[in-house]
Amino acid sequence: MVVKIPSQTMSERESSSFRDPAGFLFRQAGVLYRQINQFGREDYESLMETGLYQKLVDGKVLIPHTEVSTQAFDPQSTPYTDPAYKIIQPELVDFISYPYEWSFSQLKDAALCTLSIQKIALECGVTLKDSSAYNIQFQSGQPVLIDSLSFTPYHEGEPWVAYRQFCQHFLAPLALMALTDVRLSQLLRLYIDGIPLDLTSELLPWKTRLPGGLYLHIHLHAAAQRKYA
Repeated sequence: MVVKIPSQTMSERESSSFRDPAGFLFRQAGVLYRQINQFGREDYESLMETGLYQKLVDGKVLIPHTEVSTQAFDPQSTPYTDPAYKIIQPELVDFISYPYEWSFSQLKDAALCTLSIQKIALECGVTLKDSSAYNIQFQSGQPVLIDSLSFTPYHEGEPWVAYRQFCQHFLAPLALMALTDVRLSQLLRLYIDGIPLDLTSELLPWKTRLPGGLYLHIHLHAAAQRKYA
């Protein structure tokens, strides 16, 4: 359903929304919207037309949204020039928090939510292209993805493009909190792109270098990054 809004007032782009060429957040008359650029058209369609959006919303792991008529926005009143494909109005999150503020259990729940979303997406022929912890918020105490532009079509045989990001945003801080010192979660304040794996490898105890999950996803991963940097 497309909703029309009677507003021609000046729009203000969210200063924190600048990294994704597929779209961005902005406010008009105090209401939050997300513009989807033509660049992000294929990714958005992969979410909506495969049935993935409805599955994730029904599972309460993705913030629902409403499509808004682009005719409600005067291009001359906006501080941006990207051509709009769609404009959506996402449901608002009650309270915004950040990964470095979360407890171990919250970060773990956010990580498991991200993996669950990826699993469901793959079943629909889609994959997460962005697994940033900052895309997860807690609504009614449960983790939920707030970025509907985090998806892209999956092609058979491709590696998970967001794998490194997942390791740096979730696996690295969780391992450090569990096995070294819980206060190391505060490294997420310094590293907005996730804790570097070479640093994580240095800080983890020696026993994690024995064959196992952390050896593969942290230590070998860090070694590969150093080799091919």
